[in-house]
Amino acid sequence: MTGVEDNFHRAMNAGHSAAWDQQWDKAAVSYQKALEEMPNDPSALNSLGLAFFQLQNYDEALKNYIRAAQVTPTDPVPFEKLALLQERKGNLPEAIQSFLQAAELFARAREVEKAVENWLRVVQLAPDHLHAHSRLALIHEKTGQTHQAATEYLAVASLLQNSGNPQKADEILLHALQLEPNNTELRQALTIIKGGKLLPKPTRPKGGTGPLRMAQVKQLEVPHATVPDNSPDPISEARSKALNMLADSLFELSDESGESQARRGLQAIMRGTGELSAQALQTKVLLHLSQAIDSQTKKQDAQAAEELERAIESGFTHPSVYFNLGLLRSQGERLESALRNLQQCNRHNDYDLAARLLCAQIYAKLGRAREAANESIEALKIADAQVVVPEQADAIRQLYEPLIESLERETDAKSQAKLTQSVQEMLVRPNWRAHLLQLRQQMPAPAEGGAPLPLAEILIQAQSSQVIESINRINQLARAGQLRSAMDEAFHALSYAPTYLPLHILIGELLIQEEKIQEAIAKFTVVASA
Repeated sequence: MTGVEDNFHRAMNAGHSAAWDQQWDKAAVSYQKALEEMPNDPSALNSLGLAFFQLQNYDEALKNYIRAAQVTPTDPVPFEKLALLQERKGNLPEAIQSFLQAAELFARAREVEKAVENWLRVVQLAPDHLHAHSRLALIHEKTGQTHQAATEYLAVASLLQNSGNPQKADEILLHALQLEPNNTELRQALTIIKGGKLLPKPTRPKGGTGPLRMAQVKQLEVPHATVPDNSPDPISEARSKALNMLADSLFELSDESGESQARRGLQAIMRGTGELSAQALQTKVLLHLSQAIDSQTKKQDAQAAEELERAIESGFTHPSVYFNLGLLRSQGERLESALRNLQQCNRHNDYDLAARLLCAQIYAKLGRAREAANESIEALKIADAQVVVPEQADAIRQLYEPLIESLERETDAKSQAKLTQSVQEMLVRPNWRAHLLQLRQQMPAPAEGGAPLPLAEILIQAQSSQVIESINRINQLARAGQLRSAMDEAFHALSYAPTYLPLHILIGELLIQEEKIQEAIAKFTVVASA
């Protein structure tokens, strides 16, 4: 055995051992080491794909199964795994093609049950898929399952007649009757065709709505693709995460394996007095979540909110359902209900920023300026900590605490309302992270070794985020040599931030550049005495 092979097998064994212990992160690392030795080994690619799947890193899992399918195009397993991932991500056309490929390969390998399983997945996603129904009919006939064959032949006949080929449909039904002469549905279908009426098209089998709902969620996300840099505002971003979580839950709740549910943490978000009660509630939760997603994608928000409430009543308590419900209620008249639900998820990393922003909007609508300002400053604290380097995040959060305390003592409703408006303008916009970083670049530099100033400091002093944008424009104009325009912009900025000292300092610097030394001295003297 060569050194490469020895390293490969050692890494694979370590990966399998970690996988056996459900330590999927360690398994993934070992399988990646194996692939460094032998990059195209199908076993390593499939194993790494499985590890990423268990870690819910579906994009990486997809990449590895695609490579495995390319390396071993006659192996059905990578195609089946590909299809399941594409289905989970809501890419139904691609999933259908991969299921078909897997089914054909399983059939060639004489793994009939697996072939049938994959063709059934196709007709569940696409009930009018003629090829899948035809293959199911033939394989059921060959294996002696005459009733199932007759049912599939009836579906084939319906699709053929609806596509304008009644003669072929008639032949199919006559053939099916030879398999099951007493089948009344087949005889009724023949009568309908002879009467010149259309047969009803095949319907989707019950259950398994996860892929369909995920596809609907994916359609909702399409408008975000037009946003520069693919970065939506925080509320849209959280809404997308919540909907994806709810659609993903349909997959997991449909899996009857207790091990699977424990692995995904679903047992922790399903209230109940025990296993039996959780199982009894599970069907209700599935129904309500599925209908909620369906209603929301059809813009039937009131119905979607009702279904989400029923899901919560049935025991589903993940923050995603509270956020989604709070968002929907915030768009209607039940604002207190919106607040209660949003407050259930304002400590969750995926939803805290958006929940705070929505709560601020609701309090502003209710005329509660102090609460709106408090939620706004909390939202800005979260956002500010996200855009600085990780080492500075804790320091930034701590610097917000005295600001929050001072805000509690503020009694001027107009100032509170202005702060809320400024935070909303600053954060509720596409590419908000890039915007905050740009604002930070225009702020005074911190002392050497010191923490950066919080953005809220500027908002409180200047009463507007516009002043930082103005400073950016002033500096750009000054660098271009357009000193007169830079000064005009500076005096315009003073109209909405008359006491903001960094702006006065900048005016003094512009005066020096214009060689108006006496006026610059006077300006700096005023700043020094402020």
